[in-house]
Amino acid sequence: MKRSLFALLALALVLAACTGDDDSAPAGGFADEDSYSTTYAATTTMAPGQTPGISDDGGAAPGDPGTDAERVAALTTANLARMIIFTATIEVEVEDITVANAEVQQAIAGLGGILFGQETTTGDAPRSVLTIKIAPENFDRALERLAGIGDLISQTIYADDVTDRVVDLESRIATSEASVLRLRALLETAPGIEEVVALESELLRRETDLEVLRGQLRTLEDQVALATIVLILSEPSRIPEPAIEVIETIELGHDAACPGRDEVEIDEGEPMTVCFVVTNVGDTALTEIEVWDSGLGLDPDDVVVVEGDLAVALLPGERLVLAYETEADFDRWVSVSVSAIAVDEDDEPIYYEIAEDVEAVELTVIEDTSLPGFTDALGTAWDGMRWLGGVVVLAAGLAIPFLWIPLIAGGVWWWRRRREEE
Repeated sequence: MKRSLFALLALALVLAACTGDDDSAPAGGFADEDSYSTTYAATTTMAPGQTPGISDDGGAAPGDPGTDAERVAALTTANLARMIIFTATIEVEVEDITVANAEVQQAIAGLGGILFGQETTTGDAPRSVLTIKIAPENFDRALERLAGIGDLISQTIYADDVTDRVVDLESRIATSEASVLRLRALLETAPGIEEVVALESELLRRETDLEVLRGQLRTLEDQVALATIVLILSEPSRIPEPAIEVIETIELGHDAACPGRDEVEIDEGEPMTVCFVVTNVGDTALTEIEVWDSGLGLDPDDVVVVEGDLAVALLPGERLVLAYETEADFDRWVSVSVSAIAVDEDDEPIYYEIAEDVEAVELTVIEDTSLPGFTDALGTAWDGMRWLGGVVVLAAGLAIPFLWIPLIAGGVWWWRRRREEE
């Protein structure tokens, strides 16, 4: 009977302890671990070339106490009673990743910074990501030094106030510790095996919950004690980007100066000079450049070099001026084509697609509707004779392979006739 009363009393105390734990959370606290509410400080993002906290006219921005670094310093000095986690992500472009990594080590060593992680990749686009831990009071100075290693691309700073979470965790830890002590005291006086088993199971659960809370608190305290900076280092892109620009113009007459006009109206049959200004607008030398207009019937073999040299590689920023002499034809149209081969410093071909930017001339040819003269008639007759001669040659070419047929037929006829005469 006494053992039963003791068991009932122990269970009542356990239930009371459990109820007390749940009700002991401070007002505005949390009923469970998933109901945390974090208060975030102002987040500042800085665009490339922008000075934080400075307005366009050079003064301090309205409502802004100063730069990002000054605001961070103010938070770390004027809010000593608050628990704030400082983090930043900064991207810097450098000429050499290896040299920059060494400079980062030197920059943070004097501030007591610690390099927690580094991931570096090489190749066409070298990149290094470094994770740095540093005391909050040196956070702003570290950002300033790291930004000075190269060209600042972007910078983002976060300040997370976790004071409420820390206070809540401390309160829940104190309550859990008291609950664990009560269960241990009950366990020492438990009268039977069943009571011991029940109390030990509950004690194990309470101690596990307590360690989880302590771990969460340690994590927050570590994050508050050391600010985190993620530094991204990158080199300028070295992937070849060959590109060529072609501008087509036309000037009236032959032996005309190039470049010509971008809008031309001309009578059919009149002489004209088609000009091409070819510019290497990429970052790679170009060789074997050919520009033509198949619509106007221009052949690359008939090109006249006005400026430059087709036998020499066209370097980035340089240009060629090419010309074709022809006559206006009403049945022709503008259709520009260009080809080139990109080469490296050793004149070896680079197999990258060459981007083309073509600006074609606006050409209007006025059709000749006048009656043909003697010269035109003679030309037409000559063209007709050439056409007829071509047909005869074609027919002869087709007939030659079959000449043996009439020869054999004639031979058979002659042989049969001789036999009949005999």
